[in-house]
Amino acid sequence: MEHVYFITDGLVSVSAKVGENDYVEAWLIGSEGAVGALLLLTGQAHAPPHRRIVQVGGSALRLSAPDFLELANRLPTFRQVLHRYLAVVVVQTSQSGVCNAVHSLKQRLARWLLVACQSLDDHNLPLTHDVLSRLLGVRRASVTECLSDLEDQGVISTHRGHIEITNPDLLRQISCACFQMIHREYARQLTSVGPPA
Repeated sequence: MEHVYFITDGLVSVSAKVGENDYVEAWLIGSEGAVGALLLLTGQAHAPPHRRIVQVGGSALRLSAPDFLELANRLPTFRQVLHRYLAVVVVQTSQSGVCNAVHSLKQRLARWLLVACQSLDDHNLPLTHDVLSRLLGVRRASVTECLSDLEDQGVISTHRGHIEITNPDLLRQISCACFQMIHREYARQLTSVGPPA
């Protein structure tokens, strides 16, 4: 890992390997986060165990891995923000894992759409059914069926390669409590960062 990328807009999916060429998403990174921030925990720029894929194009600021580590050591507030962001990643990853194990696909899809909208700060997601099926680790036909149900309920509007959230409040009701838990931790950790005492 040669660089750390601070996303200014766009969406990056971090996926864990579940088979020879199969990956399932572990967490999402939007403008709240940094691709490669886990380097702060290890201090070593080895090949990361996860796969990172840009799902929604955008832009990012880039730091070399050595510069990133040097700044994190030198700037306590920067390091504090990174630690808080990593705490959010742990909650998002663990809650998503639990959600994937016990909740219906429709609830999981609703949670994913809400997290993606929050990360993008946009209710328009340029994603295909195929991409969503790979991220969630389910059949494309199952995703299409869930999206069709959500569209029938007036929650989303789908177009070729594009999903628009038209009723986010109803989508929150359809989602399980996992999104609220992730959202609360995001707000708790990242909205009140100040200089260390």
